[in-house]
Amino acid sequence: MKNVRLLLLLLLMSNCTTDTPEVQETPDDLNYQTLSCIDDLPQIKFTNNGTDSFDFAIYGQDYSQLHSQTLSMSEQTDWLELSNSEVIVVASNNIVYGQKMELTLLPCDIIEIEIDVDNELILSGI
Repeated sequence: MKNVRLLLLLLLMSNCTTDTPEVQETPDDLNYQTLSCIDDLPQIKFTNNGTDSFDFAIYGQDYSQLHSQTLSMSEQTDWLELSNSEVIVVASNNIVYGQKMELTLLPCDIIEIEIDVDNELILSGI
């Protein structure tokens, strides 16, 4: 009789879940790109929402220039794929010189960097 009770208790415990339906994630809720990414190169996109044009540059860990581009107000770049994992992003113009951000990138990272309305370099999306 003890074995039957123990068996029923074990069956009851194995059938119970602690997650509520609101907490459970479905595949439809997950980002499709995250699900399909397997060691893809990291990507960066620049957006200039500032009041002036800015020169954007990406440097590798060895200070080699990987990309550079000038963006006028309200312009953005395409997605840029980077093979380096350690990069320095620099934004400057005649008024604001050399704002920089150091990033450690992992495969499948998708990062948006912008100059905000106060002309400051920020990380706006990951």
